[in-house]
Amino acid sequence: MEGRDWNELPVHCLVEILKRVGIESLVQTVPLVCKSWYEATFYPQCWQKLIFTKSPCLRNSKCFDYKIVASLDHINDADDVLEAFLQFAIRRSHGLVSHIVFHPKSRLKQGQIAWIAQRCPSLKLLVLPSYLSYVINFEVSDSICKWKDLEALQVASLIGLKKTIANISKNCQNFKHLSVYVPRIDGDVALAIGSQLPKIKTLDLQFSKIERNDLVVILKGCQKLEHLDVRECKGIAYDDEILNLARSIRVFRHEGFYFGE
Repeated sequence: MEGRDWNELPVHCLVEILKRVGIESLVQTVPLVCKSWYEATFYPQCWQKLIFTKSPCLRNSKCFDYKIVASLDHINDADDVLEAFLQFAIRRSHGLVSHIVFHPKSRLKQGQIAWIAQRCPSLKLLVLPSYLSYVINFEVSDSICKWKDLEALQVASLIGLKKTIANISKNCQNFKHLSVYVPRIDGDVALAIGSQLPKIKTLDLQFSKIERNDLVVILKGCQKLEHLDVRECKGIAYDDEILNLARSIRVFRHEGFYFGE
């Protein structure tokens, strides 16, 4: 039986395949296959999802497809290389980037988030590194206004978070998923989540200390929640009120207990 000539694969089919291979392959292997595959890497649709880690962040977000994750761990400590690669990929996308997931150890530079916001107006998912400077945290807060289609965000800092939540409430009508990985969720942030994000579907506060009353504020405000994860959160005394408020949540994970499917 005569073998298939992959060089003759229709370009629209090839682009659909390349959208799923991950950015590492798009850079390192796909362009070397043949001329038609090389040319296909110039289609903006191939660069919609820029995933720099295999970290399990936002695994419960329906807008996140783990099948396309690429591991680029070997460049994450080289800030200049990461910046150059990010600029290259975003320019290839011609404004179509919908997902950006940074490695937890990535070090972003001042102005980088603002640059991304200008060139990625269609962003739906953003996973930020574990450490951002004070200035960059507020860059994130200000940039939210430009991401009208944002659906999911993961942060690891309380700096500027109340402003970020306020801007999400005002500008991101489709927002549904928030992950906050910090040592402690303070009362102001809990109030902001409960009062300004009433329609979110998924909230992940793993490993963050939160007071019982602050959790109650969130549960009373976010009545559309379908998934709540507060495992390893210290400071919570689970009582009948909390369990009753969480009864309508399809998946409720806390401490060593699991409620849901």
